[in-house]
Amino acid sequence: MFFSASVYANDTNDALTLLNKMHYAAQTQNYHIHFLFEDKDQYATTFEYSHLGAADTNDINACLRYLEGPDKEIILHNGVTSYFQPDSPSFSITSPRIIEAFPDVIYNNFNDLSEVYDFILLGKARTANRSAQQVKIIAKEKDRYSYLIWIDDQTYLPIRVDLLDENNNIINQIKVIQLDENLDKKKQLDYINNRTYPVLLSIEKQDSAFDQWRLAWLPKGFKEIAAYNLNFYNSDIATKLFSDGVFSFTVNISSEQAKQSHQIIQQGGRTIYSTNLGHKNIIIIGNLPHTTLERIAQNIIQK
Repeated sequence: MFFSASVYANDTNDALTLLNKMHYAAQTQNYHIHFLFEDKDQYATTFEYSHLGAADTNDINACLRYLEGPDKEIILHNGVTSYFQPDSPSFSITSPRIIEAFPDVIYNNFNDLSEVYDFILLGKARTANRSAQQVKIIAKEKDRYSYLIWIDDQTYLPIRVDLLDENNNIINQIKVIQLDENLDKKKQLDYINNRTYPVLLSIEKQDSAFDQWRLAWLPKGFKEIAAYNLNFYNSDIATKLFSDGVFSFTVNISSEQAKQSHQIIQQGGRTIYSTNLGHKNIIIIGNLPHTTLERIAQNIIQK
């Protein structure tokens, strides 16, 4: 028993070391990748992503381009993420990274998550014609999903990320097809610096809309990260963001009352739960199982 516990502790430490190296590499390195993203039972979408790394997140520059459908492009520049989309108005938001590139799980100090998650080193694998190590991240509670991550042996970059349900079925997947470490930094930076960017969306601190209710239950490890008002296409929305560092969800309140009292929409790893409370429309959106979001919604208490 002592031997088994010792081996488990060593595997956990090795997994944590790899994951923290991955986090540092994804943030600080320069790289150019082509990858595909696929939700369960949906077609895969392909992307091109260029990343100019830095130790300070405000100094990171990046560019993501959709390679199918409308020519959409997302650019991170000076702590602002701008969305260029031909089929709707372009806009900018304050954000330290492009969330469509890699999920939240990549950007963590994983030592801080050990009370909520187990980390398992599964050994060698091969993907995108590269050697990698597999690490699985499993929540100690059954109220959220799991991740299986392939970490490149040379660069420590994530080259495949699978989101898994409670039966280890793949919900969605990010798979790098090609990785180029020799990114022309000057050319990419010139392209980013010479763009004309849309104005920032109007985001304000929270107002009294949130004083009317509170969350009586949160999954273990989740904390309130931000609270603000957002005017999005002439619609006023009050929002609170909660995260445990790996998964996140938002609670959104608008004055427009929902047509249906309760509605659940599942889109791959994203769940949308809509309900009414006090003549307000409350929409909870998160990459969590619908049972978890439903429990959160059921524990919204009006003050």
